[in-house]
Amino acid sequence: MDKVTQQRIKIGGFGSWLWVIGMVILISVVQLPLLQLNHGSLSHRVLWSGIYLAGFVITALIGFWRYRQIHPVNWQRLTGQDWVQMVKGYGFIILSEFILSGLTSVLYHQTSTANNQAIGTLMGRSSLTMILLSLTAVLGSPIIEELTFRGLLIDGCFAPRSFWLSIVVSGIAFSIPHASSNPISWLLYAVMGGTLAYVYRRTGKLQSSILLHGFNNLVAVGLMLLTLK
Repeated sequence: MDKVTQQRIKIGGFGSWLWVIGMVILISVVQLPLLQLNHGSLSHRVLWSGIYLAGFVITALIGFWRYRQIHPVNWQRLTGQDWVQMVKGYGFIILSEFILSGLTSVLYHQTSTANNQAIGTLMGRSSLTMILLSLTAVLGSPIIEELTFRGLLIDGCFAPRSFWLSIVVSGIAFSIPHASSNPISWLLYAVMGGTLAYVYRRTGKLQSSILLHGFNNLVAVGLMLLTLK
């Protein structure tokens, strides 16, 4: 890829936005096999489980392939400063969730977001669904979502100088698919997405936001499993 083509991809265009939209669609589609896990024979459920996991793998491979086109830089090890950014980012996510969840409880009498309620309902359907959903929430979703809302969106649709604009748009885009039932829940996911985008922009390493996203989901899933029991 020559420098002119690379720069054209980096600053974005209609094709770059189409890639983001396409990945968002894939992120939604890969969840659909979960709806089939409570029906049919054991072989039927095993088949849909395989399709479910394969969907995440294929989506991740497509995302990485495109990401390498617009960000042709070899992955670097995380530094101490990168870890500091991640810890600060997680602290800000927890603080914002505490404040916004409190507002949601007071104003809308909801103790959980609609997205988390939907996940909890799916987990309660069967042990197989609970295992698969927990696995992908911690290991699968952070990869494909960070590739989409941070890697492809920020690097593919915004120039490097568009620091805060890319962070704000990334946060807003991240919140849209998360099924919020009120403006505060929507803002909660937007702040989370914006924080992940900030960490990515500051470190320049996608693995930083992937690890932070995965750890946040690990804690959330762990708490959710405790309530199910």
